Amino acid sequence: MLTEKGDLLAWLGHATFLIRLNGKTLLTDPVFYGASRLVKRQVALPVPPAELKGIDYLLLSHGHMDHCDEKSLRLLARNNPRMEVLTTLRLGALIGKWMPGLKIQEAGWYQQYALPTDSPRVVLLPAMHWYKRTPFDDNQRLWGSFVVQTPRTTLYFSGDSGYDSHFRQVGELFPVDIALMGVGAYAPPFMMQDSHMNPEEATRGFNEMGAKTFVPMHHGTFDLSDEPLGEPVRWLRRLESEGTLKGLKVLDVGEVFNL
Repeated sequence: MLTEKGDLLAWLGHATFLIRLNGKTLLTDPVFYGASRLVKRQVALPVPPAELKGIDYLLLSHGHMDHCDEKSLRLLARNNPRMEVLTTLRLGALIGKWMPGLKIQEAGWYQQYALPTDSPRVVLLPAMHWYKRTPFDDNQRLWGSFVVQTPRTTLYFSGDSGYDSHFRQVGELFPVDIALMGVGAYAPPFMMQDSHMNPEEATRGFNEMGAKTFVPMHHGTFDLSDEPLGEPVRWLRRLESEGTLKGLKVLDVGEVFNL
């Protein structure tokens, strides 16, 4: 996947994607190891972490440990000294000490990052989620989703989010071609519904957005909730067979999707 040419995306598990658009390489929410000391990967990372070089932009949607891992970020910073980090308000103070010397841009919802004209347009958008890493920092740093846009392709990365009206708003602002949608960690609903989507909720958001291709993520990599690891994909396939979901593209971990 690291040597292939042209526009592509490859799923590395959970919410980590390697994306190449218009000659630039982006990486989302990198977690190469466990999500914590107790939460281990259920599938191996498909590429040695040390080989992830030449990354232009790192997109960090929020600070939860299954999306923002200190060990992974330190390794990326060592191997990608020219990489730029695009993240949310006040998250830079957390990650800056792990990634010394790297440029970090923060943004609020609906703000566009300041990038060169030959780079994709990247905008931070809303998500229905929350922040906490310690007992004392509830919601002190922002969370969000991203749109990455080139003249040829508009890609949406949902980050972590429950279902809400922001998906319709995204579709009103951007003609989304490919939506990377979280579909796991939804059970039990009374605990998870405000933070994550089940496949039916993600499908509703995708349809309201008017996107063309649905790429599921946030499933099958970490055991974070009560649903079986394989249930999200089985549910998506059922929605597809019923005609509710069109444009489904399920990737295996490590699979390359040429755009």
